[in-house]
Amino acid sequence: MTTVSVPRRAPVQARSRQTVERILDAAAAIADEQGVDAATTRTIADRAGVSYPSLYRFFADRDAIFDELMERHCAEIDARCVAAEQTWQITSIADLLNSELDLHVDYYRKHPSAAGLWLGGRTSPTVTSHVHARMRTLANRLHDILVTAGLIPGETDPRAMQVGVEMADRMLELAYRDNNDFDEATLAIGRVALIAFGNAMASGLQA
Repeated sequence: MTTVSVPRRAPVQARSRQTVERILDAAAAIADEQGVDAATTRTIADRAGVSYPSLYRFFADRDAIFDELMERHCAEIDARCVAAEQTWQITSIADLLNSELDLHVDYYRKHPSAAGLWLGGRTSPTVTSHVHARMRTLANRLHDILVTAGLIPGETDPRAMQVGVEMADRMLELAYRDNNDFDEATLAIGRVALIAFGNAMASGLQA
């Protein structure tokens, strides 16, 4: 399903920012516990303890709430990736790719709302643009990690890793499809394909 939402103005006052955070927290909690479809504006407002007029003062509709919630998830998962990458001892391309996949799967399993919003088929121009920008940033970071570790040639086109990241995202979506969780067999097959692509990069593959 594709939706279009009107961007909202970020609240300036501390009290307004707290109200927005309560709305987003409520939407995430409902979607985590009962699924995305259960997170209606009414249930979100009730869970957040705000009036309906207050909710609509900050968000035009439910899709606007979902857009901002997904952006928050992206920021959180990226922060976790950056922190984790600094602790990993990477000795092979498989090490890095498997560690990244494990981190993403773990996050999605702990935050079903993120999986439901992105991998479950719902999207919007706002979220798609934000996620794709994050994928480019992730790809560039992984490219640099592998070059620094001497695991791929320094002249490797960064777009090759962008292709790999997009492959991984597609694989996660396929593993999640119709399951409301990740199918381990699909993940295992996807890892083989992704690591094979990574190893081809090490041999001088150019995108």
